[in-house]
Amino acid sequence: MELIENHDAQFMLLAGFIIAIGLVITTVMLNSVIFEGNMAIGAGNDPSKNEMVNLMQITKDETGAAYRNTSNTSMLRNKTIADFIYQTQNFRDNLSTIYALNGDGVNLSWNVSNWNNSNYAYFTDNGMANGAAKWIVIQNVSSSNITVNVSTGSFIINVTNTTNSSKYWTITLSGGYQSFNSTNISSNVPPPYSITFFNAAGATGNYSINGTASGKAFTRARDYILYANVTFSTGRVKADITIPISVPW
Repeated sequence: MELIENHDAQFMLLAGFIIAIGLVITTVMLNSVIFEGNMAIGAGNDPSKNEMVNLMQITKDETGAAYRNTSNTSMLRNKTIADFIYQTQNFRDNLSTIYALNGDGVNLSWNVSNWNNSNYAYFTDNGMANGAAKWIVIQNVSSSNITVNVSTGSFIINVTNTTNSSKYWTITLSGGYQSFNSTNISSNVPPPYSITFFNAAGATGNYSINGTASGKAFTRARDYILYANVTFSTGRVKADITIPISVPW
């Protein structure tokens, strides 16, 4: 009788152990199914951060390209807003069609009132009043041509040798178009040098700087800050974002 009772107790312990293992396996499997389901929802239905970042970046790139395509070879003048709108609307329509194929909705619109009213950007790093007033435009420059138009206020351009800060050239600009080239600069500062804007929050206007830096051709230019509104919608989520865009670059 004692043997039978011992065997029964062992069977009960074994059954309990099997049930416990089964519960662990079931829990792990259920968690795995829930995790994979959430991943599928995130990938299939909701806009990921990367997708939104990519959408914002291609909108910026297309806006800049459309603005540059409407300019001629003179300094950022004679652009046609109608041509810009035509190109950006084609981009908007094509992008909406592509997203619609996946069951998503994208709509774009542009605010070009700064351009239309000739409200030039600030000379800050981001072109807006709240941007950094002191910032390095380009470094390791071996040659450059700088053209600046100051419409309001005044600011300072500083050119400093990359390895010897005691060799520098500085000028305060206020009102109208002014231009400087490598000959003006290198007579005071041997290359390579960096170009920095100072006190830029108090001045508006446009600028164009091109030349060679680190052995490669470069262009830095800004006229206006335009605004693109991006609306992205799925069956579950809607995002509405306004993007400030510096044009032409």
